[in-house]
Amino acid sequence: MTREWSPLNLAVRDSLTRAQIRPEQRVWVAVSGGADSMALLFALHNVHDHVGVIHVDHGLREGSGKDRDFVEAEANRLGLECRTHIAQNLAERAAQKGQGLEAGARSERYRWFFDVVGRGGVVLTGHHADDQKETQLLHWLRGSKVEGWQGMEDWSTERGYALGRPFLNIPKKTLLAALKSSNSNWREDPSNADPVHLRNRVRHELLPLLNDFRPGWSEGMQRASAMAKEWAQHTQALLHGLPPGTLPLQALNQAPSRRQMLAMWAKPYGFGVAQLDALLALSKPEAEVGTGTESIDHAVVRERDVLLIRPLPLANPSPLTFSPHPEHAATGAIKMQTGILKWAFQSAEDAEIDTRDLSAQLTFDALTLPLTLRPWKPGDRMVPLGMTGHQSVSDILTQRKVPHVDRQNTLVVTSQGHPVWVVGHRIHRENAMDKSVDIGTHWILHLLWEPE
Repeated sequence: MTREWSPLNLAVRDSLTRAQIRPEQRVWVAVSGGADSMALLFALHNVHDHVGVIHVDHGLREGSGKDRDFVEAEANRLGLECRTHIAQNLAERAAQKGQGLEAGARSERYRWFFDVVGRGGVVLTGHHADDQKETQLLHWLRGSKVEGWQGMEDWSTERGYALGRPFLNIPKKTLLAALKSSNSNWREDPSNADPVHLRNRVRHELLPLLNDFRPGWSEGMQRASAMAKEWAQHTQALLHGLPPGTLPLQALNQAPSRRQMLAMWAKPYGFGVAQLDALLALSKPEAEVGTGTESIDHAVVRERDVLLIRPLPLANPSPLTFSPHPEHAATGAIKMQTGILKWAFQSAEDAEIDTRDLSAQLTFDALTLPLTLRPWKPGDRMVPLGMTGHQSVSDILTQRKVPHVDRQNTLVVTSQGHPVWVVGHRIHRENAMDKSVDIGTHWILHLLWEPE
């Protein structure tokens, strides 16, 4: 290899060293056949002994099969293992998920990489300094979260394997010079010039304009990136140690950027840039307690001084009826998607009081079968044990300080349509176990709720 390969070899070696990749560890390189990935393949082969090649044929253009053949031939020439994947119906599947074609192709690649390398494996990609500029500009143009200004990380483990990008500080012209100096081959992807893709317009139109209009403009972008990284680190420190799905408004007020903290906090639960304004509105002092917003599978709800995230219920559970009777069975259970209700009969003489919230002891003769287990609804009322007047279940949950986001999952056990137990909270006075009164039975129905 000529001297032009020195900066590439050094970048790859330093990257592997920083990530503590052992000499005997297998490192896979994602190779499309283009100049960037071919330069990475040769540089990695120069400095590391255990290399594998992975290639994805997205099936989106004519001639993609020739790229696959080229990559396989180069891997064979170097004596390297090569695995390839042909994506099926990628455009249709991306459209069904509401993804753009580029995003769908990227998801397909990274998902299949995991299938090959497994958890804890290592994959390198050929992204370089020019790609980094494009990525930062794209994040800015799309109004992405501020941490997006940082662009791509040199190492990431968020997908379950280590993903490295050794060339992020090396411009593409350096990669091309190394390939040309060694008469190495690569393939040009014609779709890289198609203006239908925003990245291509940024590459071929916006970047040259910026370079002409203000040479060195990217240094300012790097300063903004460094600032965004500092903000993210400070915000992450504030989030560290908070209970999962809980964001006190006091912590939010200490963040360098409220938007950034909300974005970082809610991202793992499926909330994206488009929902930031709704999250910000929920965090304002005038936001009404109990209001919220949803992602595909989670809800954020405003409480008095905190925001809470909870999974959305899979479906509104249907009521379940059951008829426990000491003459039929001493014990029993019914199952809902959120948990299991178990019951057992106890002798009134021998029963000891169970003070657990998820337990209820009811005088059997004071019940009319069948009983029903169902979600609570507006209009449900009872006289709680220890009180003399009726209370709505809504007021009971307020007094018990149950967060609004959790109230949707509250269940009641009813007899003749009237609640006898708000599960986990209150028992109806007329149905509660009272060992001092003989009403003609010696049986206590002991209910126990076990959440999933």
